[in-house]
Amino acid sequence: MAQVWAASPESGGGLARTVALKVVRPELAEDVEYSRLFIDEATIAASIHHPNVCETYELGRHEKTLFMAMEWVAGESLAGLLRMKRQLVPLEFQHAARIVSDACAGLHAAHEAVDSDGQHLGVIHRDVSPPNVLVSVHGQVKVSDFGVAKARYQLHERTRTGEVKGKFGYLAPEQITGKKSDRRVDIYALGCVLYVATLGLRPFGSGPEAMSKILMSKYKRPRELNPEFPEDLEAIIVKALSPDQEHRYSTAEEMRNELERWLLNGGYAVTASELGRVVKERMSRQASKGIQQLLSINRMAPNAAFQMLMHTEERTATPTAGNVGVHSSDEHTETPTAGSGLVAQPPGLRGIVPVTDEELTLRTRPAKTGDRRVIIEPEDGPTMVLESNRGRGRLPQEYVVPPHNPRAPVQSSVRRVEVSSAPPDRRSERHRSQRSRSLLPIAPAHLNTVLLVLVILLAFAVVLLALR
Repeated sequence: MAQVWAASPESGGGLARTVALKVVRPELAEDVEYSRLFIDEATIAASIHHPNVCETYELGRHEKTLFMAMEWVAGESLAGLLRMKRQLVPLEFQHAARIVSDACAGLHAAHEAVDSDGQHLGVIHRDVSPPNVLVSVHGQVKVSDFGVAKARYQLHERTRTGEVKGKFGYLAPEQITGKKSDRRVDIYALGCVLYVATLGLRPFGSGPEAMSKILMSKYKRPRELNPEFPEDLEAIIVKALSPDQEHRYSTAEEMRNELERWLLNGGYAVTASELGRVVKERMSRQASKGIQQLLSINRMAPNAAFQMLMHTEERTATPTAGNVGVHSSDEHTETPTAGSGLVAQPPGLRGIVPVTDEELTLRTRPAKTGDRRVIIEPEDGPTMVLESNRGRGRLPQEYVVPPHNPRAPVQSSVRRVEVSSAPPDRRSERHRSQRSRSLLPIAPAHLNTVLLVLVILLAFAVVLLALR
């Protein structure tokens, strides 16, 4: 009903990334029922957020064409990994178990999805098959394509009598007979996926003739085809393919736990990097080339965005005469670190332009008992009184010194302000030492005078010693 493309924005800058763009086929674009089905798919997929489910970003319409922007997976479908020159070549047992286990995690998240009110959506995928299980070159497994999924509040028509949705070789018996179905139809399909991934054969074949075999549960067990097939892994497949849904795993999470237990007991630690290596080895050259081209574009996008940002900053950060606190573009884009000296500005100083430490000397004055006030007295400009939430009423007039020039902009900077509510005679030694240090700094002009006096006294002392 749709085509899927790898797509990226033509322009716009920013850190744009490649997406999978699903577009309704032109001949179906004006069909109301297909449009509703497409919207339902996007709505269901957008309600599921899990690392093992393809993310849906946007649903939109361009003129008369509906489209859906989804997560692009840099890899191959499980069907593509199994197919080698028109035949199915199975994976190693542990690799197949890892892929199906991760797919179980994604499907369980879909089955447990809820709406904005916390109501269970009752999602059933109904099309779990190797083409809809994607594996990336980084070893990530994603369940995709909720095109025929079932859920509450759908717009399209319910499945009519005699209508079957899904691929013939992966249908559960209740889907064929029209009985009430639930999430366990997906578990049945997972059993078929694990079967074909480990043996390279579909348990019931393909096409309409597979439906009669499914109803009779007529298939060869894995150990009949391969005597070396692990017995515990066969038991998982057989339970998932039980014709009676009551005898299957009740949830996909339960099936996943069985697979993880088998991997653990067998000593198979299948990492994402190992699975990614398998994907790269089995991927076709054409698919691998296309993926590498798209990954190269994605690697170039951040650099292009950075250059655009720097160019914009250079144009907007040109200093003018009289400006204070203008930084270069490098300083604008520098990432703050733990030792960068950034401090939280007190509420009373918001909106004040910062100046350098040499242009300001701070000192604090004792506050009255029970008050939490700090008096900031710069060399130039007004004295400011900061008051905490505990303060009540207006401050006495003697605490506020009016500025020398009311029209002059207030400039101040605070590195650290010690606030105390204790009386002056009960202050800690730490507060006294900090207050005393705040009074010690000497202006640069006075420092030169002091140094000159010291040099003269030292020279005088040398002369006296020489005369003796």
